[in-house]
Amino acid sequence: MVLTDDPRFQISDGNTPIDEDEAHGLRPSWIRTRSDLNDAEAANILKARQAIRPPSVDDVTDDIWLRKLHQMMFGDVWSWAGSYRLSNRNIGIDWQSISPTVRELGRDCRTWIVHDNREDTVARFHHRLVAIHPFPNGNGRHARAAADYLSQALDLAPPTWGANAFDSNTALRAAYLRALRTADRDPENLEPLVAFMRN
Repeated sequence: MVLTDDPRFQISDGNTPIDEDEAHGLRPSWIRTRSDLNDAEAANILKARQAIRPPSVDDVTDDIWLRKLHQMMFGDVWSWAGSYRLSNRNIGIDWQSISPTVRELGRDCRTWIVHDNREDTVARFHHRLVAIHPFPNGNGRHARAAADYLSQALDLAPPTWGANAFDSNTALRAAYLRALRTADRDPENLEPLVAFMRN
């Protein structure tokens, strides 16, 4: 069952629904609304970002490190943080293929770093991680953080994620989803995603 009647878990375009089992993994008892949930997750993410030491390329492209990143970002809010999802969703690959596919992404990324433009590599890594959608929730935020850390490991300027180009969260999210969907249709067309990451 997917929760749609609980205001904490109602979804909008681009969000992954949270099922009944995952909803029981909510840790803070004070959360009553979607706004409460967003605030708790934002505080957890900030705490994680302040605690994570600068990673290497080998760190960021390792599936154990990526799971630990998710756990640090969402572990104060969700008991299942850092664990790959155990069911299929409206987005993402078959759940049984997640672990080997994330490992394959890491190997591919290390090859792209040697042979491709580094900004394209970060965008491709981010897009593929979002497309895999490994976790029950928080995939976009996790993949953006992973791309930030990969940029850092490659000595690139941190992505701005459209912050300099849009004046509303609605427009920002719409542009982000358009860039991802362009790459969904044509994985070689990373130009809109790179532009979004750098504006």
